[in-house]
Amino acid sequence: MKAAVIIFTYRHHRSYVLIQRSVFSFFLYNYTQILSPFYPWNSVNFHHQCSAKQIHIHLRKRPWSRESKKKWKDSTIDRLKASKTVWPIPQIEQVFLPDFKIRSQINEYSFKSLELICNGVFGKVYKVEKLNSSGDLYAMKILEKSSVVYENGVQQVKNEVQIQSLCGHHPFIVNCPFFWQNRNQLFVVSEYVGGGELLKLLQKYGPLPEELCRVYFAELVIIIDFLHNAGVIYRDIKPENILLDDNGHLQLIDFGLSKWLPQGCYTSTICGTTQYMAPEVLESEPYYSHAVDWWSAGVLLFQMLTDQYPPKSHDEINITLENVSKGATDMVLKLLETNQQYRLKSFHQIKIQSFFHNFNFSDITLKKHKPNELLKKLLEETTGNNHVFSHFEEFDD
Repeated sequence: MKAAVIIFTYRHHRSYVLIQRSVFSFFLYNYTQILSPFYPWNSVNFHHQCSAKQIHIHLRKRPWSRESKKKWKDSTIDRLKASKTVWPIPQIEQVFLPDFKIRSQINEYSFKSLELICNGVFGKVYKVEKLNSSGDLYAMKILEKSSVVYENGVQQVKNEVQIQSLCGHHPFIVNCPFFWQNRNQLFVVSEYVGGGELLKLLQKYGPLPEELCRVYFAELVIIIDFLHNAGVIYRDIKPENILLDDNGHLQLIDFGLSKWLPQGCYTSTICGTTQYMAPEVLESEPYYSHAVDWWSAGVLLFQMLTDQYPPKSHDEINITLENVSKGATDMVLKLLETNQQYRLKSFHQIKIQSFFHNFNFSDITLKKHKPNELLKKLLEETTGNNHVFSHFEEFDD
């Protein structure tokens, strides 16, 4: 008996199999059993023509019941569209659902690339302009799926867009309005912030005036408190992840290491940037809490005041901070407490410290302070050097 040749065609919800030459009925039955896991038929009709050399197999879906047919006649639903078979989604797309949509009204063709901003771990970030808009600018991060899957970062990127899109309404957090996927890449579009990184400001001016550090640290405290109350642990506070808007206010970005963690709960993943990581994370203790973010905030405050990373011992910290106020020194020491039980780790504990004596946090939330103007004023008072002032104008551009 010669081997049978099978040709498959798929059209809407019907399938046809053409089998050359006559074969026994049990042979046909075996073919239907083999193919049944791959094609959505529920019944098979065999049409034999004695004089023909071909056997035509008509495969169709399970018929609707009489009651269902009657209801469908009276329905306004398109029966042809509704009866189409839903084929499986490719695995490389399925793993990123439902956060990254496959077909979105906003896609990569809705933007015009202007310039490359930076290179990331999984891809690149571009400055883009939204087409058919009034020149709206965004930052588009393009991630390679192969890199994300290889580095086991699927849940990480999903957490990133979830947290940033839900928390982006905060005045000090960069919003993430659009994110989608195609076959090979992930796209994350965030609001564009053109003031540069806080790190660039520190590199240009060195230690910042204490009054400006107080304003910046107050904004950072409000950001951390908001995230913790929302059930998020950030785990990567550093000047590279903080942008400055046109008025110099902080804008937190890059939620790649963030995680949903309710208040009072613990986690154990070792991640972050070494210079800003709390000792309980570096020492691989079984679990740590939201207190690690307050340690990182203390490191950043010390860096803004001194343009250095903090030493290990409190005695060395006291010596390094001898030129700042007692309130600023106490704040740093209480944030950099190695025992997290004694560390400052809440907005209420921080705002009553002497560093914020007679300080109004409501003005910070309403953005009444203008850090750019404050920095210009303080630089003029402390240096009186027009050369330094010209560098500040260059930073604004």
